[in-house]
Amino acid sequence: MSSLRAEVISIGDEMTSGVRLDTNSQWLSSRLGELGIEVAFHSTVGDNLADNIDVFQHAVNRVEIVIVTGGLGPTADDLTRLAISKMADVPLVTRPEILAHIRSMFESRGREMPENNSIQAEFPAGAAAIPNPEGTAPGIDFPTQAPNGKACRIIALPGVPVEMKQMWFQSVEASLKKQTGNLSIIHHHTLHCFGSGESHIESLLPNLIQRGRDPQVGITASSATISLRVSTNGSTKADCMDKMQPTIDTIRQTLGPLVFGENGTELQQVVHNLLTTQKQKLAVIDAGLLGVVGQRLSQIPGSKKLICANETLEQMPEPDEIENIIESSGATLGIAIGPINRDSDLIRDGQSFYEVMIIEKPTSQQTQFRYSGHSGWREERAVKEVLNYLRLYLASQLTE
Repeated sequence: MSSLRAEVISIGDEMTSGVRLDTNSQWLSSRLGELGIEVAFHSTVGDNLADNIDVFQHAVNRVEIVIVTGGLGPTADDLTRLAISKMADVPLVTRPEILAHIRSMFESRGREMPENNSIQAEFPAGAAAIPNPEGTAPGIDFPTQAPNGKACRIIALPGVPVEMKQMWFQSVEASLKKQTGNLSIIHHHTLHCFGSGESHIESLLPNLIQRGRDPQVGITASSATISLRVSTNGSTKADCMDKMQPTIDTIRQTLGPLVFGENGTELQQVVHNLLTTQKQKLAVIDAGLLGVVGQRLSQIPGSKKLICANETLEQMPEPDEIENIIESSGATLGIAIGPINRDSDLIRDGQSFYEVMIIEKPTSQQTQFRYSGHSGWREERAVKEVLNYLRLYLASQLTE
């Protein structure tokens, strides 16, 4: 595996102010991982020269590759080229051939180049230009050294995603492959769990989540879904999967039904797949979650044949009424969700519950869930609890 580590820097007040989401850094991190380059840091900095210089100094001191997006335009707040030159203590030099290219870009569009655009032809001394086939802002490829003598390469690209991506695939990717030798890639495989907390799941897998292990296993939580990301390096994706498979198998064997999916699969998709496999048709009778469970299932392509009803009611019907709804809708299976008492005092004391009933003639089963947790994701957790209960029921039918 390449020993190179990278930092991705996003520049612009629109990022630090929260006006715009930094999707460039996410995209670049994925591409660097595909080359076997570990991304160790993400930095975001506004349009302030001193702050830009400071960010570049820190990055050069701690990684071998710095990828920058933004700050290559012609206006006064585009500071990337100047910040790099001041950080490295080298002058900015105008490249006549780049200036001619920029001028020709304007001429091809029937416009005269504004004088301000001439600064886009200025490069820190020693830098190479990265062609921008359809834009006026060429990228900068600048080799430099940290104070400790460590070599570092700064690659600056425009912040406009379409230009940045085009330049990556046409120039940057091949150049970095050559630098790394393209000997390995970093691959990730994620397992999703529901039904237990993050700390409990971690306690079940203590030896797998230790830092420094290969494959490495990371654990994250989002709205009561726990994700285990298994990561390793290899020459190909298949090599990585061969290396990770024993760890993946151990996780599945240890956690059993807590694991419901992989690589972005959501609970409603798993339920949909089980309904399809078993040729079941579902009726949802919802007196507690505002029809969201049925909506989640109905959004999956092909669900019209599987979801026969999504009734939103104020009160939980009696079992015989639920059976009538199931039969009249043409469903073979029904799930009913009881009312939820959303009184804040009760929830704070953890005493609010709701019932969930599954009916498949001639049998039925019923359970109770506590309506609790952080108010920001309490509803989402409840929806997932219902979907997961239905998943476990359907899965149990496969083993009988």
